[in-house]
Amino acid sequence: MSRIFLSHSSSNNAEAVALRDWLASNGWKDEIFLDLDPERGIAAGQRWERSLNEAANRCEAVLFLVSKDWLASPWCRKEFILAHRLNKRLFGVMIEDIAVDQLPQEIVGTWQIVGLATGRDHVMLRVVLPVTHEEAHVTFSAEGLQRLKHGLEEAGLEAKYFDWPPADEPNRPPYRGLRPLEAEDAGIFFGRGGPIVEAVDQVRGLLAIPPPRLLVILGASGAGKSSFMRAGLLPRLTRDDRHFLPLPVIRPERAAISGDNGLLFALEAALQAAGMATTRAKLRAAIEGGASTLQPLLQALADKAAQPALNGSGELQPPALVLLIDQGEELFGVEGQDEAQALLELLRGLLLSDRPAIIVVLGIRSDSYGHLQEANLLDGIRKIPFDLGPMPKGSYAEVIKGPAHRLDGSARQLEVHDALIDALLADIEAGGAKDALPLLAFTLERLYLEHGGDGDLTVAEYRSLGGIRGSIEAAVERALKAADADPAIPRDHVSRMALLRRGLIPWLAGIDPDNGAPRRRVARLSEIPAEARPLIQHLVGQHLLTTDVAKDTGGTTIEPAHEALLRQWNLLEGWLAEDAGLLAVLEGVKRAGRDWVANNRDAAWLIHATDRLAAAERLTARPDLADHMEAADRDYLAACRNVEATARGRRRRVQALIYLMLIGMIAGLVGWINQDYVKAEWHWASTERPFASANIWPYVLTPQVEQRLKPKDSFRECAPVQGKDYCPEMIVVPAGSFTMGSPPTEKGHVDLEEPQHPVTIAKAFAVSKFILTFDEWDTCVAFGECVGGATDVGWGRGQHPLINATWDDAQRYVAWLSKMTGKPYRLLTEAEYEYAARGGSQTAYPWGEDVGKNNANCNGCGSQWDNTKTAPVGSFAANGFGLYDMVGNDMAWVEDCFHPNYIDAPKDGSAWTGGGDCTRRMDRGGSWHDTPNLIRSAARDRGTGDRRGYDLGFRVARTLNP
Repeated sequence: MSRIFLSHSSSNNAEAVALRDWLASNGWKDEIFLDLDPERGIAAGQRWERSLNEAANRCEAVLFLVSKDWLASPWCRKEFILAHRLNKRLFGVMIEDIAVDQLPQEIVGTWQIVGLATGRDHVMLRVVLPVTHEEAHVTFSAEGLQRLKHGLEEAGLEAKYFDWPPADEPNRPPYRGLRPLEAEDAGIFFGRGGPIVEAVDQVRGLLAIPPPRLLVILGASGAGKSSFMRAGLLPRLTRDDRHFLPLPVIRPERAAISGDNGLLFALEAALQAAGMATTRAKLRAAIEGGASTLQPLLQALADKAAQPALNGSGELQPPALVLLIDQGEELFGVEGQDEAQALLELLRGLLLSDRPAIIVVLGIRSDSYGHLQEANLLDGIRKIPFDLGPMPKGSYAEVIKGPAHRLDGSARQLEVHDALIDALLADIEAGGAKDALPLLAFTLERLYLEHGGDGDLTVAEYRSLGGIRGSIEAAVERALKAADADPAIPRDHVSRMALLRRGLIPWLAGIDPDNGAPRRRVARLSEIPAEARPLIQHLVGQHLLTTDVAKDTGGTTIEPAHEALLRQWNLLEGWLAEDAGLLAVLEGVKRAGRDWVANNRDAAWLIHATDRLAAAERLTARPDLADHMEAADRDYLAACRNVEATARGRRRRVQALIYLMLIGMIAGLVGWINQDYVKAEWHWASTERPFASANIWPYVLTPQVEQRLKPKDSFRECAPVQGKDYCPEMIVVPAGSFTMGSPPTEKGHVDLEEPQHPVTIAKAFAVSKFILTFDEWDTCVAFGECVGGATDVGWGRGQHPLINATWDDAQRYVAWLSKMTGKPYRLLTEAEYEYAARGGSQTAYPWGEDVGKNNANCNGCGSQWDNTKTAPVGSFAANGFGLYDMVGNDMAWVEDCFHPNYIDAPKDGSAWTGGGDCTRRMDRGGSWHDTPNLIRSAARDRGTGDRRGYDLGFRVARTLNP
């Protein structure tokens, strides 16, 4: 991209070529646009006006070669007007001795003037003009050229024009991982050259319009907004100190004003840097007084930085103050609303005034922009959006190579092998755009820290870290391995995972109740359960979590290094998916409690009643989540309970009166009323609906969460209750292909399993982790439409597999579960069952060619339950897809009708219900009393739809929306 545009009169072609050549020899080679240049200028046949406009739009600075001919040229003046309208950095290069007072006022007041025609230290430059190849000699002032060079370096927006590494941190790593790049990292901020030019131009343009001046940087999570603001905009605006005085970046977190990165500390740091003595108490008082009391302080700060006007009048012109606010979505979270609202109110007052001129640049996630648009305190404030889209694929190579090149010639010189760059780019392309930038940043940091000490990074070293997609998981594994040596952390996997989950949710990870998306949180380390802190610290050691020390209290805060962690760490994403309903309920309670307290605890603000209150009460079943509620939240729920109890009593009295009146009416109409319909509606209103509102609906996956599901992720769309399951836990099974049936050579093979044929499952689907349990069945009997008959024959209910269930029972259950959740639950097809049972294998059994010992429960499997009774679900190892007991223990009904072989069987995994005997239905998996041959992955069986047996249950599937 041409970064410098040379505007000149055709009478000064020689001077223009001489300046181009001098710029090229001083570090700006291939960065200059000159319309005469045969390589970078305007080619023959191009439209001159359009090409000049496009070049001026892309560049960073415009140099006007001012002469009498330039001043007289309408075309040259037109270029000036265009550059000024595009808000470019302007330099007036005087190539003739013209007095300043002879220049137009609109030119003198808007650019930096450099004289090349005056002085005694002239240098002669020999040039050859393009096309004509005439030779000419041009003389310029050596001092003027050096002034121009310094000005261009200061104006330069490209990373190479910023010193790096910082003088106070010579060993700073060139790759920063999931942490945002800071202002001192401007020299290694690559890949966003075009957007930086556009954003800086847009900020400059705000100076030319009346207030308010609010620029909103919009981008998806993972687009790099924080680094763009901190390492991109901030240092470049800081350089243009004639026009801008940026304050340190503000991040709201849970205290937008008094927090470590709040407005108070940003002001304090700015005043200290300006040498203006004050106290924190005075600053706090000025902020609390509102815009009217803060403006004089800000005006004094701007006046301290004022510089003489460019027009030579001697008048001091103060710069505009720039407030940069990162993570703007935190202004609209549940916590810290008092200070967030105070900051928004303060911003409104400051933005509407021009004493001093204030520019606010606020970065916010695109999916939270609606909150900013709807904020009452910013009503009427013009918001200018700047779209920071995903990084173009062609820019990732700069992100990889650029920081390494900044180490060239130093003691830390680093070579990034071409094969590694190719592998990284290929993996980015294969993985798609989602989180590509944070994953690449994290991978490069791990590579450098683990393998950069010898001066190079190779593709083999990259593969050893698990590649881009595996980098997060690999870091987690390293943290867990390090925890093995910590006596404060339990060694058994189940206890350790429970502790990890308790330490992360909801303190560091939650769900946005508005859109169901994962949200990282900032917590005080002291808030994390004490028993979980040692394990959490190991995640800090792997740079997955970051800590900071509060400036005022000295306390430690902790947060995920990036929100991508919540999406790319499969285990955490699965936990969040499971808890999405409860976390949304928790956020809703905290928001409502905040509003209730803010309105003097007025009963009109008690919005949790009936179903919503019942859902909130489920939080008590999860102490880890309930602990996150503050005293005001508990007071709010208690007040809701009191109001609900009063209302319930009133409703009961009214209902009793209505029932008495209706009894007579119903008795007279019973002969012609559809009694089944009345009973069903009554059952729904009195039993099913209250149960669903409290235990199902708050936990149903949102479309956003469902779309993020990946193979082997788990979820449960009902309330988690200690020691009891209301509904099945589901596992996502990937799309794929397999060969259905068995070869004649397989031991136990029968004609029923022929012919073998390929089957392709085109879309991922979910399968219950275990065969349906009595707990889950009994929930449908108690609160739904399932009927008795499925007895346990004394073997136990609870977590034992359901037995004595007919095919009709199975259909009734999946219909009820679909009705409760509003989601498509169903039985598996026969092809889906075999595909899921194999778990990616093509052997006789999911675990190999032989039945082995204690792999399942059958007559000859070597388990304690063999040929005796069913085993509790999950008693044996899971298969490759994370599913348990797909073979042995308890047979499972599937959707298909009976067919004696696979001739003309569907090849797309769909249910085969045509052309067969549908009085009989297929069942799969074999049972506790079957021989090993009958529990092979390919083994088939059938039975009439009304058959019950103490070896027969079912497993459920769920269709997933793309």
